[in-house]
Amino acid sequence: MRNKALNNILRIERCFQTFRRQQLRDTDTTPVQQLLISCVCRHPGKSQDGYAEALCLDKTTVAHHLVKLEKLGYVDRQVSPEDGRARCIFPTQAALAIYPRIHASYETFTAALLLGLSEADQQELTRLSELLYRNAIGLISDQGGTKQ
Repeated sequence: MRNKALNNILRIERCFQTFRRQQLRDTDTTPVQQLLISCVCRHPGKSQDGYAEALCLDKTTVAHHLVKLEKLGYVDRQVSPEDGRARCIFPTQAALAIYPRIHASYETFTAALLLGLSEADQQELTRLSELLYRNAIGLISDQGGTKQ
């Protein structure tokens, strides 16, 4: 039996992707690429694997999107000084220029979602969502996936 609350969470994520696609339709980026640009701008210099872990995405998916973002001029991949096999990812001027729009779309969507929720409701939502997230991370960690 499906849990309606969890089903709604998944549906909200799909709505968020649609919203970002609408807000940034004039760019040449996808919602996953926008997520990566945002993460790279906030935390420059991590390895591809570091971004995969931070975003709970498959390493291959992250590598694929970063190659595309590099070709589009949004990221610069540099050999890690500590590990010559790893690549550190840095935002370009193009990424830094688009980041405020990506962040604004997140803020707008979040504000709309929280309309009508009291401060206590928002705190409870945060508490419950953090518990769900820890459970999800535990599940994929147990399966040999991403760890945090």
